[in-house]
Amino acid sequence: MIRAGLTTMFSSLSRVATVHSFDAARGGLHRITDSLVRVLVLSCTDEQESEHARQENRELAMKAASNGIKVLYLLDCTDHAVITEATTLPADGFLLQRELTVDALEDALVRLSQGQMPIPSSLARGLLSQVRNHNSENRSRPVLLTPREHQALTLLAEGLSNKQIARRLGISEHGAKRHVANVLAKMNCPNRTLAVAMALRDGLLTENLPGI
Repeated sequence: MIRAGLTTMFSSLSRVATVHSFDAARGGLHRITDSLVRVLVLSCTDEQESEHARQENRELAMKAASNGIKVLYLLDCTDHAVITEATTLPADGFLLQRELTVDALEDALVRLSQGQMPIPSSLARGLLSQVRNHNSENRSRPVLLTPREHQALTLLAEGLSNKQIARRLGISEHGAKRHVANVLAKMNCPNRTLAVAMALRDGLLTENLPGI
């Protein structure tokens, strides 16, 4: 039902040329290498998906990301379990089912094309709250970032893409990608959202994220 409605919404947008819909992640694997694919939308639910289905989604998302495809996750809610799952996903953006409209979808696509991360404010707050509530014994050792990596982290918090980060820092896009990858690796984070949330928790950034 949701998949059919989402397909209809995508098809109604002038910026979208073609829509491919699959009932399982494995069905989209052969499309990932298609140079015309720009955005992959995957669902993330609390109890309806099996661990196997979630792992398939994760593998598909990682393959998409390695091919330069933006990954947008559709969440059914923002309860604790879903937020926990969201912190582990290789995602470029998130949408909530209850807030899904044609305008919201188009706004998310525009943000993705500009290198920004669309994320509902309720999810952003939930991520920050969850990160803050970690017990001190679960905190990792202090993250030691180079000055350039810290600059990259600050720009990540502004929602900038690698290309925009490169322009702001006056370096190549390859150099920006390397700094961002180093930040995520040092912070042991699978995506930018969690990296920024953890940086706020640990005092690496001031708490002024847009929309929070």
